[in-house]
Amino acid sequence: MPLATAFAARRRHREVRFTAAARRCLTAYHWPGNVEQLRTVVDGAAARSDVIDARHLPTEVSCGAPRRVLSRIEMVERDEIVRCLAEPGTTMGQAAARLGISRATLYRRIEVYGIRGQADTA
Repeated sequence: MPLATAFAARRRHREVRFTAAARRCLTAYHWPGNVEQLRTVVDGAAARSDVIDARHLPTEVSCGAPRRVLSRIEMVERDEIVRCLAEPGTTMGQAAARLGISRATLYRRIEVYGIRGQADTA
């Protein structure tokens, strides 16, 4: 987190806060691209807000972990759900409408795919 905080402050030219959900996501991720990947992710998130939340982070860094191994089509569906929920100001009803599914189905898929953070804020 010290590096993430420094990268975000450098990007915004002021102090940037991270929500608990964002901190969990950043510390849980394995960072195969090391510090450069962290810098890219934090720069992108800090470009959008002074308070970075999990919804500001890219899908691959998001906290949610599916309950089982997903098929390729399920991974695409999960990523699309996360993308819709990450749009600022989007409600669950709006996300469901964009996805062409009911709200109940959206809630079920969020549970099945282990999506966390984004769903809590939408």
